[in-house]
Amino acid sequence: MYKGFRVKALLICFVWVVYNAVSLQSTRFSKVVTDFETNPVSQRSASIVGTKQIKNENCVKPANAKSHIICETLPFQKPACRNNTEGLVPNIVHYVWIGNGTLEYYHYISILSVATNHKPDKMIFHINDVVPQGELWFNLVAQIPCLEVSYLQAPTQIYGNRISDTLTQTDVARFQILLKYGGIYLDSDVIVLKSLDPLRQYPFTMGFNGVRSFSAGAILSTPNAKFLAEILNGYKNLTKIRNGAAFFSCHRPRSLALRRKDLPIHIEETSMQRPNMWADGKSVDLSNFDISNNYMLHIHPRSNVELLSKWRANQIRIHDSTYTAAARAALFGTQDLVFLREEAFRATDRKTPIPTKLYLYNETRRKKQDRPPNLLLKLPSRVV
Repeated sequence: MYKGFRVKALLICFVWVVYNAVSLQSTRFSKVVTDFETNPVSQRSASIVGTKQIKNENCVKPANAKSHIICETLPFQKPACRNNTEGLVPNIVHYVWIGNGTLEYYHYISILSVATNHKPDKMIFHINDVVPQGELWFNLVAQIPCLEVSYLQAPTQIYGNRISDTLTQTDVARFQILLKYGGIYLDSDVIVLKSLDPLRQYPFTMGFNGVRSFSAGAILSTPNAKFLAEILNGYKNLTKIRNGAAFFSCHRPRSLALRRKDLPIHIEETSMQRPNMWADGKSVDLSNFDISNNYMLHIHPRSNVELLSKWRANQIRIHDSTYTAAARAALFGTQDLVFLREEAFRATDRKTPIPTKLYLYNETRRKKQDRPPNLLLKLPSRVV
């Protein structure tokens, strides 16, 4: 009887020790994330970690690791701003926020990524009503010293044509702002993965989205850029086009690039607007594309990540997808999966280190309908 009692006592002690260890780990883990969420400008030193070489004593990459790292604490990057006048395009990032919507977490990741991976001179939120709603906005204001708010009057007409829908108002506003001030325009669901300085050397840059059009979700422009002026001139025919918003902001720029050889434009074929589900067949929340050479990831469409909008660093750091890889680049400076030291026993690499191919055009449709490949892919960038 005494022996049986001793065994039970030892078993109870063992369970108690394991329970407390797990609880302590969970508490430490939760505290790290809570500290960051509630006090973004924390005392952690800035950490820059790469996918091939770890430059932070807080993290190591095991010898057999291809795409994961082990860290003592989560290696959050510190947002920063800088004065950089080199390049044709002003180092100012513009956002347009029409209405009074709530800032979701993927918006937060998008804006944060600019300050961690590009470091602009200034970030300007152009609003027509109130600042974005929610606590995440105030976190960004606390973290990013060069984040400013500017009030704009949402355009209600252009060239005498009435504008009533928010999408067209936002398009016109971004074009007018860039034409006047120049800089970098980004949609609030674009995650910047590295410095955009190489693209600032061109007078005007847009990205090809793989479906016979450009995307206005990310644009770099000098003030009074000729190409941008021609885009705006097209709005003279706004009422004559059925799908005006997509036509003037996406399809017409591609048409101009093909027809007007005198207009300077630099075209990024895959690094700004790819992957996306229309061209590449999968959504960015579940698929796993290679974005290691991308300047940015533009979430297409943003409904892909609405189910993930409540995810925070805890889920993002260990979930394997294109979106979470981009989010890790914004938060931690690496697309690798991130595990804490006490989780090293279950640390794994990403499941698809060589991800799905980006399709340059729809091969099946071309053969079926006997269409030539997209001529835009053979159109060289030009600076006039």
